[in-house]
Formats: sequence, C-alpha cells, structure tokens
Amino acid sequence: MKKTFSLKGMHCNSCSNLIENKLQDKVNNIEVSYSKETAEIDFDETTISETEIKEQIKKLGYELKEHTKKKFSTKNYIITGAAIIGLLALIFLFKYLSLPSLQIPDIGKNTSLVLLFLAGILTGFHCISMCGGFVLSYMTKNAIKGHNGFKQHLIYGGAKVFSYAFIGGIFGFIGGIIAFSIQLRGIVAILAGVFMIFYALNMFGIKFFKRFQFNPKFLTKASSNISSKTKGPYLTPFITGLLNGLFIACGPLQAMYLYATGTGGFILGAISLAAFGLGTLPIMLGFGSLASVISHKTTKRILTVSAVIVLILGLVMLNRGLSLVGSDWNFSTIKEKVIGTDIDSTSSANIIGDYQEVNMEVSASGYSPNSFVLKKDIPVKWNIDVTQLTGCNEEIVLNEYDIYQQLEGGLNVIEFTPTETGTITFTCGMGMLRGSFIVTESGTATDSQIKSAAPSSGGSCGMGCGCGG
Repeated sequence: MKKTFSLKGMHCNSCSNLIENKLQDKVNNIEVSYSKETAEIDFDETTISETEIKEQIKKLGYELKEHTKKKFSTKNYIITGAAIIGLLALIFLFKYLSLPSLQIPDIGKNTSLVLLFLAGILTGFHCISMCGGFVLSYMTKNAIKGHNGFKQHLIYGGAKVFSYAFIGGIFGFIGGIIAFSIQLRGIVAILAGVFMIFYALNMFGIKFFKRFQFNPKFLTKASSNISSKTKGPYLTPFITGLLNGLFIACGPLQAMYLYATGTGGFILGAISLAAFGLGTLPIMLGFGSLASVISHKTTKRILTVSAVIVLILGLVMLNRGLSLVGSDWNFSTIKEKVIGTDIDSTSSANIIGDYQEVNMEVSASGYSPNSFVLKKDIPVKWNIDVTQLTGCNEEIVLNEYDIYQQLEGGLNVIEFTPTETGTITFTCGMGMLRGSFIVTESGTATDSQIKSAAPSSGGSCGMGCGCGG
C-alpha cells in the first residue's frame, strides 16, 4: 500500500532524514519532504500497520496525518488583517502620540555574540533530535569497551565548536573577498539578512519559507557512515563532532553561516560561530536527562524563542546592508519619516590653506556636531575625535565617496573632496547613528537647507545591537 501523509513538527531537512532512517527497514519505501511537509510511504500492512507507523513517528516527536490540500482559510484572513491593523496602529502611536523615548543601553561590541550564544542554547533543543543519535552511537561503542568518562563528550563538544568556527571563518572570509567595495559589502549583508529572516519565518512554521534551505540528504548519510566506521574511544567523538559542523547543516546553523558571511572577515565569522557552537553544548551534552523532563510541545516553544533571536539577527544584518548601500529604507531613515527629525547641531567648515576642516566628537552619545556645511570642490579634512569607543560607533560610513573607516580611540582623520552639491549622509556601520554634510557652492546654507538635511539625533544606538561584533 502506498499513501501520502502530512507531517508536522519538522524543523529542517535533517528531520526528514531522521524519519526515513527510523522506518526504512520496516517499509518498502519512504520519501519525506521537509519543504512540502509530506511523507510518501509504501508499506505492507502484514508487516507494519498504519497505526504502528504513526506511533513510530510520534516517538520521534513528529505528527503524521492524512494528507489533504489546505486552502487559505477565514482564520488566516483574520490573522493577516489583524496584523495589518496592528502595524497601522503602531505607526499612528509613533506619529501622533507623545511617547517616551525608549533606549536600550549599549552594552558594547559583544552584544551580537551574546545573542548568538543565547541562540545556540535555545537551538540546543533542536540539536538533541538532529545530533543526539550520533552522541548515543559513540557513547554505546565506548560503553561496551569500558569507556564511560565525560572526556569523550568534551572532545566531541570541542570538535563541534571548532568545526562551526572554522566554517564560520570560511564564510566570513568569502564575504570579505566578495565585498571589496562598500556597495558589494552591503549587498552581501542584505542577502545574508534576508535569508536569515526567511529561516526565522521557516522556524516559526510558515510552510512557504521551508523551501529556502539547503541540506542534501547524502551529506547526512555520508556523515553517519564515516562516523560509524571510525574506531577509538576519543577519535570517534572527535570525528563525529567535526562532521556535525561540516555535514549536519540544519536550518539554524545555516542561518548562522549566513550571518558569518555578513561579518566580512574570517576572524569575526569564526568568533561568531564559536559563540553559537558553545551555546549548543550544555543542552546537547546533557540531553539524556533533559529529554526525560521536557515535553515535545515545550521544546517547540523554546525553538520559537530561538527563531525570534534568528529574526533579530537577520534584521540587524539587513539594516547593516541597507545602510552600507545608502538605502533610504534602513531603520533610522524610516524612523525619521515616521516620527520626524531633530537637529543636534550644525557647524560650518573652517577653510585652512587648501583644505576645509570639520571637527566632530564621537562618544557613547553619538556624533557631535552631527551636521556640517561644506564648500564644493575643496578637499575636506574630517577630524573625528573618538572619546568613547563602543560597538555602535566603531565604524563610520560615507557611502557616496566609498569611505568605510574603522575608528580607533583618539583622533581619526578622513579626507575626501565633495564634487557635487546636495546633502551627503554618513552613518555608523549599523546605520543607527547618522550625520550629514550639506555641500553648497558658497559654503553656506539656509535654514531650510539645514532643516531638510537634518539627520536624526546623534544619540546612542537605540537597538543595543553591538554592531561589528
């Protein structure tokens, strides 16, 4: 008998492999599709019944039902309509009501690493189902030979983190090679952010986004075969840990690799994935006791929180990319259009010899002044005095002149020549801190020019994103 069933509860393509491996010796043929959420099973009722198949899959934490084509129900329309109304209401509140300014403290350049570590902890519950079988495999082998110590798990965990970090470094390196200009760097960050957002929506269970994932089944099978042939009480967990990073690229891990690409550097990519990998270890290595006290429903809710973190990281990366390419659709410009702008202070350049000089101070509070008037065609010496270096102000971007500068504490000097009149916007690397240059023929500007060019206040990064980290 051949039947098609609907499957619920899968998180990535590795889940489909897990289900196929569980039943492949009990049925004639089984093909599980993660993107379609279906299982096509050819089975002999005299060998295994449909009820037994459902029970076997339920033990793995998934649900099997009769396959039916779903239509967009009235409930879906209501939810969609409520979401649109809620968004409009939020815009109204920002635009017309006097609300207190909400600022999340800037906790420095390691904020993203903290988020990545937390995402790893929550994703650890997903790792139990994906990698738990590999851990049990080497544990069983070693137990037969009298090796029951915790050292084997430390070796496994260390190898897993190393493989995550190494591949994260490679993705970061690739991102850096591709992004040899600010525009391309921004495009890479935008693509990474978009795919991370897609993965997050996928983790929320939205079926459409399940197709945006690459995890060929042969890689998982190859990993399993190599691991099973490895011998030695410590070599086996070491190889297993390495293969978990190389071949078991589940959805959350793929999202992290994309995040590493957006960092644009080997070291940052490696550190980011190492933080994520370390986060997965506590729950993964203690999964035996955790699995017995945490229900599948609770695990699913925990993974939803993990999806929220992946979504936040994706939005941060997307905003970074939009800022780098000079788009008007980044967080700060949208905020300006919704709630208006404030003029921090505007200063005119001082012409000294063949240069015009502008002096700006950078602190945890942002840029001061954050707006300058320049004269066209005269070289500029932009003196930036960094009094407080934080995660949100360590980079400065002047997109129109392809300037992407890593700032250091103390005096930083950037030179460029404004060749066109108009307003030039500069930002931090995340686009949260903003300033502007008003370029005119005379080197002076009217009040209306100053007001129309005004950036949002140079205050601290309201998202506490820890950009660059």
